[in-house]
Amino acid sequence: MLILAIDTSSATATTALMENGRLLAEFIQNTGKTHSQRLMLMIDEMLKSCGKKPQDIDLYACAAGPGSFTGLRIGASAVKAMAQVFDKPIAAIPALDALAYNLYRFDGYICPMLDAQRGAVYSALYRWEKDKLEKLEDYRVIDAKTLVDKLNELDQPVVILGDGIEIAAKHLDAAGRISLAPAGHLQPRAASSAAIARQMQEQGLVESCYSFRPVYIRKSQAEVEYEKKQELVVRPMRLEDVDAVWEIEKLSFRTPWSRESFVQELQTNLTARYLVAELGDEIVGYGGMWFVLDEAHITNIAVHPDYRGQKIGDRIVKAMITAAEKEAIKNMTLEVRLSNAAAINLYKKLGFEEAGIRKGYYFDTGEDALIMWRR
Repeated sequence: MLILAIDTSSATATTALMENGRLLAEFIQNTGKTHSQRLMLMIDEMLKSCGKKPQDIDLYACAAGPGSFTGLRIGASAVKAMAQVFDKPIAAIPALDALAYNLYRFDGYICPMLDAQRGAVYSALYRWEKDKLEKLEDYRVIDAKTLVDKLNELDQPVVILGDGIEIAAKHLDAAGRISLAPAGHLQPRAASSAAIARQMQEQGLVESCYSFRPVYIRKSQAEVEYEKKQELVVRPMRLEDVDAVWEIEKLSFRTPWSRESFVQELQTNLTARYLVAELGDEIVGYGGMWFVLDEAHITNIAVHPDYRGQKIGDRIVKAMITAAEKEAIKNMTLEVRLSNAAAINLYKKLGFEEAGIRKGYYFDTGEDALIMWRR
């Protein structure tokens, strides 16, 4: 059985060919070039040097993560494409397992670590039990200093390896139990992935190109930043928010307040407190109230029609309640159209109770208003 293994989980790109347990060739590059530029060239050169063709490969082994998000995707794309063309299976190799495998039958703890950015590393803890590599702790993202402190508490020596050691090194104590793996074993080796793939194939733990997926453990920084932009923030309203708020007002009410009314509320009404709900860079809702002695009168609440049904109004009202409590306001009141069942239910859920009716309160339709209090 001929296995082609690749590992692009870190800055090191490595490929290997193993046939029936015998390593035919292994290429390792850690020169700073991008994986997208060198990976296929490395595979092509290695196959040619061994007198092999792509169609000769029986099994592909690919580091599935954790590790560099971009690197993992490049490796996965290459392997999935080849496996699909030649209809061959894939062994998804945990990158940390492959790193630990570099120290075959080491007598002690093995802690591989890969750079997870921002002072953190991807890591797990292993030791060999005869010919079997045992994982003692699951894959995790952990602060490098915290990890070093944990390793120092172990009862036996620990060897660390992987590009995460550059982050951990600054926290190492020369008198501690932690040491670095030899230079030839510090970085990922595709030969280790190939050896693990052979075991996985014997156990039936391989998959198709359609089911193979990288394992990231956590979201990429780009995804984190995107979600931050999508996070709803409720904050005090500012003058520069008036145009967006007025647009929501016009879309929400038959007789909207004027733009000047909002400006005056912010500039001259000392009893007014206005909040806006912001999603990314967009104002999607707002709420206003007046504080009179120990009571707050909610004047208006509205959510942009495109964002209704996402509990934004719920968040605005809760923020208004919190703002009132901070100023020692004991009671809150509001009027709501009798026909607005959704709003009434929301207010009830947040502790408001029905307290009476104002007949013909809304002059645009003559509809009655339900008075509600939260005490």
